[in-house]
Amino acid sequence: MGLLDNLTKNLDLGGIAEMASNNPDLVNAAMSLLNPKDGSVGGNGGLDEVMGALASGGLAEKVTSWLSQGGNESISGEEVSRALDNDTLAQFAAKAGIDADKAGEALAGVLPGLVDKLSPQGEAPSGDALANLMSRLGGLK
Repeated sequence: MGLLDNLTKNLDLGGIAEMASNNPDLVNAAMSLLNPKDGSVGGNGGLDEVMGALASGGLAEKVTSWLSQGGNESISGEEVSRALDNDTLAQFAAKAGIDADKAGEALAGVLPGLVDKLSPQGEAPSGDALANLMSRLGGLK
């Protein structure tokens, strides 16, 4: 069973699964970015690092909505591009197989739903708990 199948089965990702069916490398790259055990995209801080960067970039309220039981506030590609460093965006784009100038937009499309589904109890998993979850989902290479 592939990553997309695992995500769809275990997390009911809906629109994310649909988007990933068109570009499975996009979800793999996003999972790599969020996984603290995968240093191929971004720093080794994983989900905590990404959420911290977005919150520091003025998006704390939006990030908090992804963790809450309510709806997920959307973010723009421009907001993501301002919050994350250029190296991280370039690494994500390379792994996703997209142009670097589209990385922010792609992450804006996938992060809210992915973070929401990775935090069903309203708390973002971190460290080994996050790595274990991603491993079960097939996110580790």
